[in-house]
Formats: sequence, C-alpha cells, structure tokens
Amino acid sequence: NKELVRHIYEEVSKGNHQAFIDAVTDNFTFTLIGTTPFSGTYRGVQEMFEKSIGPVMSALETQPRLVVDRIIAEKDYVVVVDHGEGGITKEGKDYNNTYCNVIRLQDGKIAEVTEYCDTALVNAVLHRE
Repeated sequence: NKELVRHIYEEVSKGNHQAFIDAVTDNFTFTLIGTTPFSGTYRGVQEMFEKSIGPVMSALETQPRLVVDRIIAEKDYVVVVDHGEGGITKEGKDYNNTYCNVIRLQDGKIAEVTEYCDTALVNAVLHRE
C-alpha cells in the first residue's frame, strides 16, 4: 500500500492525474477538512474535481509540485505528509501549502482520502471564480 501511494504521488507530481483516477474505487470519497469554500466531503473523483480540487487548480497560475516528506503505513491506511513548492495564484501570491492526507485503501485501491492542510492559507490566497 505504501509503495502504491508513493507511486501515485510521483505520477501526480509529474502532472499525470490519471494515475490517481485509475487508482480509486467506484465508491471513492474525498474529504477536505475545514471551513474553506472548497471543504467538504465529495463522492467520486468527478465531484471532487468539480467542487474542490478543480476550483483550487483554476485559481493557480502555476501548480505547486507536491513533495512527499513522509509516508507512514499500517494495514489499509497510508498517511502522507507533504508540501507544495512553486505554486503561484493568478494574483501572484505564493501558494505552497502543507498537507497531511489519511488514505484508506480497499482491495488495492484508494477508497477514501481525508486531507488536512493550512486552511488559513487557503482562505487567505484562494477564492472561487
């Protein structure tokens, strides 16, 4: 599980989001903790991209490269601590967040991701278009 998640992060860092899409279950859920405009629980990859990840990405001129700092795994859970580098908003503000993602796998696929990040940074530099 740890190596599978590491591989997915490496691919997403290269811009290959399909690697993530191919690795999720049919009943996948994504939760962004907090009270940002992008926070909430989303069912399925399409809803996650439409309501959370997509709007964040569209607010950025330059997408941050995700750098994995630590991966911890136990049974069906993998925890990834990472941070972004090089992210810049369309208004020219730096957006290099820190993250802790708790990932639950089921039968070798990602069933659930709960993301913790610096929500004050999200609220300060990102906005919905």
